[in-house]
Amino acid sequence: MTEKEARAAAILRGYGDRAYYEEMVDTMARGQADVMEAGELGVLLRHRRAGLYMLAGDPARMTDMAMRLPHDGGAIVLHGAIGIQKVRAIREAFGYGRAVPYVNYAYYGELPPEADGADIRRLDETHVDFLYANYGHADRAYLAGRVADGAMIGAYVDGALAGFIGEHIEGSMGLLHIMPAYRRHHLGFTLERANIRRTMLRGHTPFCQVAVDNAASRSLQRRLGMEEAGSLSYWITNDSM
Repeated sequence: MTEKEARAAAILRGYGDRAYYEEMVDTMARGQADVMEAGELGVLLRHRRAGLYMLAGDPARMTDMAMRLPHDGGAIVLHGAIGIQKVRAIREAFGYGRAVPYVNYAYYGELPPEADGADIRRLDETHVDFLYANYGHADRAYLAGRVADGAMIGAYVDGALAGFIGEHIEGSMGLLHIMPAYRRHHLGFTLERANIRRTMLRGHTPFCQVAVDNAASRSLQRRLGMEEAGSLSYWITNDSM
């Protein structure tokens, strides 16, 4: 990290609740962040590839930073006890259609073992149509980009692709899908554990965001030993996510 990034990371760590701010720290650790502001009351980052803005800190300071952002279509991710009224005000100011709360998780445990007996493979461009046909929360271009970045892996059972998982453009784990015929066989656990291992071997901290009402995924994160953040983050965007 640069000196500016290291200072921003230290401020975020000083806020406590490390899982809550891990995506911001990790973005800087990967060299993908522009630090737009870093003071004790607030930190503002821009993720260069994803074109989104990440904010944390004092609610009043966060609101001020958010309102001064350019109206360039980038999603705005808020970390802090900002309150739903201020979240709504920011969303309306930018004309965005959605403000979605998420629970943040991060993994700080031991390196998971290799998946014993599981056939886990990296997916390539020949799988893009399959991913698009079966994953309903992203467009084909986005999925093709994740494949091109080497961010997608799949689990095979008897030669058939039974499920897949990946890494979103901003670094969070996600894109998990198990084909109906292979559900209730612990493939979700196997795939995410393999992705945690893969992320750690690349020198990064695994993290993800889970929708508040996704009880199955939240249970999976706990079983995997992921640390749960104590507060919600909000994604303000026009994307379907």
